Amino acid sequence: MNEVIPSKGNPKVFPLESAPPPVTYKQPGELRDFTFFLLENFSMMALTSALDALRTANLLSEEDLYTFRLVSLDGVSVCSDLGFAAMADQALGELNLDHLDAFVVCGGLRVELQTPPQLIKFLRQSGVRKKALGSLWNGVFALAHAGIIDGKSCAVHRENRASFRESFANIDLKDKAYVIDQHCFSCAGGNSALDMMLELMLEARGKPFVRGICDILTCDRINDAGEPAFLSDQTDTQLPQNLKDIIGLMENNMEEMLSAEEIASLVGITRRQIERQFQRYLGITPTRYYLELRLKRSHQLLTQTQLSMSDISLACGFVSYPNFSKCYRQYFEVTPSNSRRKSTGSKPTDRFY
Repeated sequence: MNEVIPSKGNPKVFPLESAPPPVTYKQPGELRDFTFFLLENFSMMALTSALDALRTANLLSEEDLYTFRLVSLDGVSVCSDLGFAAMADQALGELNLDHLDAFVVCGGLRVELQTPPQLIKFLRQSGVRKKALGSLWNGVFALAHAGIIDGKSCAVHRENRASFRESFANIDLKDKAYVIDQHCFSCAGGNSALDMMLELMLEARGKPFVRGICDILTCDRINDAGEPAFLSDQTDTQLPQNLKDIIGLMENNMEEMLSAEEIASLVGITRRQIERQFQRYLGITPTRYYLELRLKRSHQLLTQTQLSMSDISLACGFVSYPNFSKCYRQYFEVTPSNSRRKSTGSKPTDRFY
């Protein structure tokens, strides 16, 4: 990045070098030219993680394997979640579709979930739908609003999973850090943006090349075997697989709750074994864990959707609104109505995420 240019009364702007010409020598279907669309309050960490992968690949190859450009609705700079702005290379309407292979919508924790109409119109163009389409953090809401990932799988930040599931029942939302499904790709946050970009490179560039990028960018995520975490075939072994399966069942069955006996039957262990595993690894009973999952989801729906209180209580498996309100108040020490009021009021601007 170049020198910071201060702007009186406005966020500091970090300009990047001008976007280079698109790569012309590439194999059919190869993703070499990336365009990143910046939503207001986008995650700077997610964007720079994605750009780091592309720039480090160019550094290792000593040529411009990849290009990127930043785009905004009107072509002016866009403020990130850190209060710093990034300069855009172009306005959305000025894009030449022949100069891009992949279009990525950059979201963030503070990004509004309502997609600008101009962006929806752009995404629905037949020429755009032929490109690879991706998202960072909750930028996937834009792809969903445009109807271009119907029937596909995706990932989104944990804070937005509940509202996404309620709004887009025909999209397979995975509880994963990132998902690549055909020509659509999405990630849940900053670190996963890097891993997702590296996997997009893997098929065309090969494992040794991607390992070289990992050695530079993810040296702090090396496993015991000396392999970069991204390239490791090992899964997280902190929790037993059947305990992970139980948690997955709970997360995916909140409206119609599963009984302890049903969960035990589905995972193939006894109820007593389940209770021992929850106490050993999580320090909580299965019943309490299930309740807290439902309450956390209800909080997300209260603050991120316009669903009625009664609809939220039913969606989260409570037999009645009074029962839901009592449990919610005991857990969060505030009533559901107060939570909703706070979410629709002024948002804090002095926190960094």
